[in-house]
Amino acid sequence: MKSLEKYFDFIRDDETKNTVKRIQNKALYVNKNNIAAITEFINPYTAKISIPVIKSYDIEFEIFPSYENCERKVFILYPQYSEIDENEFISGIRIRNKSKFKKLSHKDYLGALMSLGIERSKTGDIYVYDDYGDIIVHSDIADYIIYNLDKIGHNRIETERISINQVSFKEQEHEILNIISSSMRIDNIVKHLTKSSREKASVLIKSGSVKLNHILEDKASIELKEGDILSISRTGRFKIYRIYGTTKSGKQKVQIKHYI
Repeated sequence: MKSLEKYFDFIRDDETKNTVKRIQNKALYVNKNNIAAITEFINPYTAKISIPVIKSYDIEFEIFPSYENCERKVFILYPQYSEIDENEFISGIRIRNKSKFKKLSHKDYLGALMSLGIERSKTGDIYVYDDYGDIIVHSDIADYIIYNLDKIGHNRIETERISINQVSFKEQEHEILNIISSSMRIDNIVKHLTKSSREKASVLIKSGSVKLNHILEDKASIELKEGDILSISRTGRFKIYRIYGTTKSGKQKVQIKHYI
């Protein structure tokens, strides 16, 4: 087995590095004990850089959920020549909002889980509809949530456990922002999204408060393109949705999705 120390040295973000090391420990556990195991929920970048680590062990793996726009996913690691049922490891929970007066948002559902002491690493994406929300979780905490969650705020709710193939997958709720920017440099775009100056945006980037496609980005001059994901500390998460032309003065017309 190849040493992974030099591989870890290339991961700049300590949080991501520690996550990949925990996944390595899970892979080692599966390899030694011949028992399947599930990882925490991770973002696409962490999943990508974890695959070479998992492949350094003589085990199999699959990543779930398979829905393309699902952002937070898990690896299920298992011994060679065996089979798994993903529903033994991850479950869906459908939370029905019984209030006719107040709709629940992504923030409401997430806050309710956090109030139960649920670690974010044990929960996946949340899909919000008018009268219900579907949440993906580790199966071992599903019953705990169902038995302990009876209200979200002042709203009465009903919860039920569903299989992964019953989850109503969709892109996360968002609003469309239309901006006009002098360029697609990251500091210019962050300036618009934070409603600040370009100088303040540059300081924000260089201080490690901005992630580009789930990776810490500290270069203010990098150019963004359609499909890029920006996460800005204390501001939110955004996707460069469409660059659809230029103004007469040569500025870029950009549509951005702000996930809410």
